[in-house]
Amino acid sequence: MTKGLAGKRVVVIGTGIGGSGVSALLAREGAQVLVLERNSFPGGKAASFEHQGFIYDTGVHWLSRGDKGPLGEIADLVGAEVSYRSLEPAMQFTAQGRTATLYQGMDDEEVLELLFEEIGVLPENRPGARALFKDLARERSPRELEELDEVSFSDYCVRFVDDEQLNRLLDGFTGMYMCISRRAASAAEFILCFSNQVKAKNLCYPLGGMRAVPMAYLEALESMGGEVRYSTPVERIVVESGRVRGVEAGEFIPADLVISNTGIKETVALAGRHNFPDHYLSRVDALRLSFGAVSVKYALDAEVVKPHLFCYFPDFRDPQQAERQAAIFVPVPTAADPSLAPPGCQLVLAGSLAPPGLEDREQAAAVCGEILDRIENTMRDLFPDIEDHIVWKIRTDTRYIAEISGRWTGEVIGLAQNRHQVGKNRPSQVTPVEGLYLVGADAGGRGVGTEMAADSALNLWRLLLHS
Repeated sequence: MTKGLAGKRVVVIGTGIGGSGVSALLAREGAQVLVLERNSFPGGKAASFEHQGFIYDTGVHWLSRGDKGPLGEIADLVGAEVSYRSLEPAMQFTAQGRTATLYQGMDDEEVLELLFEEIGVLPENRPGARALFKDLARERSPRELEELDEVSFSDYCVRFVDDEQLNRLLDGFTGMYMCISRRAASAAEFILCFSNQVKAKNLCYPLGGMRAVPMAYLEALESMGGEVRYSTPVERIVVESGRVRGVEAGEFIPADLVISNTGIKETVALAGRHNFPDHYLSRVDALRLSFGAVSVKYALDAEVVKPHLFCYFPDFRDPQQAERQAAIFVPVPTAADPSLAPPGCQLVLAGSLAPPGLEDREQAAAVCGEILDRIENTMRDLFPDIEDHIVWKIRTDTRYIAEISGRWTGEVIGLAQNRHQVGKNRPSQVTPVEGLYLVGADAGGRGVGTEMAADSALNLWRLLLHS
């Protein structure tokens, strides 16, 4: 217990990974923590649902480090129990008609040589490809990373090699890690994601579904005297004379600190734009979002889809295939945890990216509907028998993610990890309103989406411990 936080009244808005994580960490220090969740269930983008004996996730998840990264660090600190399962080979990747098997040890020379051969890296480009992967995996100081924050990942790569097939692979990695393009992504952020994953060798999935993580944090919170109120949307963050006083959520709830897990743009709106200086508002308004997410969730009565995790790009040299299919990322959660489906059944989540910032509902429905059709085309082409084994399927678009997360648009991660919005250019967790803080993927963290939210929770906890 920390004297400075003991007894402090803290309201946390949202039960996503960042909100649930920081709430448990602050309760550990003796703070009086109340978490307000707009939905009747926990988790936000990390929520899971039950339907006809299947448990499926809001998003399309597979974690890069699990208990060996910030998710595990929070669990250890607050006494939460979450189990993960890692599978080998790690995943499969297909591009331009060629398929490669990816293993956890991507710092191993033999593994890389096999990868380059399978994916079709030209022989004359392989020395450069080897040098690139060696540089990606090596340890770097914070200063070295900072020097690459504002370098695009594509510009960084061409320092070593420019190979069409390898570029497709790197496009796939960038999409999985950060949900933006290789040209927009920060080189430093990609390097951090990749090197951490290579070091941990723990690409994995949480047993019980993604909801197992926030639920474990919230159970730890409640065991330490904290409280969670569901179906309680926050209508307003109350600010007086430049300081937070509490929130309106059906009633006025006083607080010494308010921590928002609902996104920086949404937080400014809840607190009132008039409470922030013009330069801060200009910065917030200019922030760019990651791509949105759409998915088709399949409940199958047999094991139809293999392998357990794959990334697929259509062969863009074939005009018909390029028009008909979508680039997809497909986890099979039941491969890691068979209890997520009835015996002998399979749960498959097929996801793809959608344009960012689709606030208009009709536009979102039209744009996402076309992408969802292409996802289904792709799955039928890859697995011709899939339609014969469907128990049910659910199509989710950016509006679905927006409604669950409480954000205006259905971006996958939050703020894009582009070269203008990472490191020192990432928004601070401390806002100009005294006592109002940000947590989650929008501020204070680094790394792959879900883990970035956990990293943000840890960093805010440390900041408040020493403030």
